[in-house]
Amino acid sequence: MRLRTWILLGCLAWPYPIYAEIPIDSIDYDVPVTPLPTEKYQFEILSTLGYSDQTGRTIVDIIEGYEINLALSVDTLAGRPVNGLTPKFNLTGSSKLIPPGESTPLTSTDESGILRFGVIGGKQGMDTLTVSYGDNRATLHLNIISLQINDLPAAPIVLGGLNWSDLMQTRLSWADDQVQVNFSDAVKNRNGDLVTVSGFMMPMDSSLKQTHFLLTSSPPHCFFDIPGGPAGVIEVYTDEGIEASWDPIVLEGEFELISAPQTGVIYQLKHAKITNP
Repeated sequence: MRLRTWILLGCLAWPYPIYAEIPIDSIDYDVPVTPLPTEKYQFEILSTLGYSDQTGRTIVDIIEGYEINLALSVDTLAGRPVNGLTPKFNLTGSSKLIPPGESTPLTSTDESGILRFGVIGGKQGMDTLTVSYGDNRATLHLNIISLQINDLPAAPIVLGGLNWSDLMQTRLSWADDQVQVNFSDAVKNRNGDLVTVSGFMMPMDSSLKQTHFLLTSSPPHCFFDIPGGPAGVIEVYTDEGIEASWDPIVLEGEFELISAPQTGVIYQLKHAKITNP
């Protein structure tokens, strides 16, 4: 039995209203609508890590320096996706917003009513992210967890070496369907130099000695969640291999910038070897 709905077409000159019998499945709720600042929408920040506290606030835990992927979902109250909505972002605290257009090509909601963006955790504490459009507003609280609280080691400070705070100032954006990289002067001045940098190994395979791996700014806890995003990782090549370890390491090698990344890597270290901090 097919469900049907009755729609009022109008009275015209008839003494009784005229109705039309239309199958309910003929109404396509997946067809997107264009945004209007005066409209009220279903407005929500999506995260696979979110939970509610005792007061009803939505919380997401982030380790210092780590990146999380988020998304804004916008639908009409009837459930139709809103396409082309460009929201405002307000992030209070020490965390850093990775806005739409930096890690993804879209700067407004797509045909599914989704807009993806990210956040890199700052210093320990509680930060607040608010996304708004017109009278629509969604708030997410970011619980920044210290590396020390989680008993995670910190990379040693290397005097005169590459500084992760400088490396992570690099900005990525999309233009003409390509990733554009804007390196800071502090990073550009080291291009081609023999440099020293500390960090944590993210192995690329199960070999005891790694000849090709990633060096991250913070201890990795998931292969699909690189700490700091593209600016928080260096692709490393070694000639003889370096023994895999979860402890922080200090490397020396030839530093190279990748201005037209094809794999998401923007930094490389070649002919790397272990050195003392």
